[in-house]
Amino acid sequence: MFHHRSTEFDPRISAIASHLRAIEKELGGIGKSASRRASAGASAAGSQIADAIGPILNEIVDRFGRGQRVAGDQALSFGNEAINVGARVGNDALERIATQAKKRPMATLAVAIGGCA
Repeated sequence: MFHHRSTEFDPRISAIASHLRAIEKELGGIGKSASRRASAGASAAGSQIADAIGPILNEIVDRFGRGQRVAGDQALSFGNEAINVGARVGNDALERIATQAKKRPMATLAVAIGGCA
């Protein structure tokens, strides 16, 4: 029924992920540039840095995504719980009103007429 997930913090997570990808791309470019200018050892070091940092940045992006999904799932769970509690309270109130209407039909009629006036 209510399966809408909050996207309030999606732009911020997307921006962080975009920045992390840009950092990864920049480091890759630095590694490539260094490899053209430097010796074979420096080139290998630049590539190793880019290779080492790339998976780390990808893991950070993945963690942000997982955190967002968990937060959305928890919000959905809390919302569903609130709906269930509200339904129980509403049903209890209706049962009480029905019981009182059966016990005191004249008072119920007086309240109904007073509410219409």
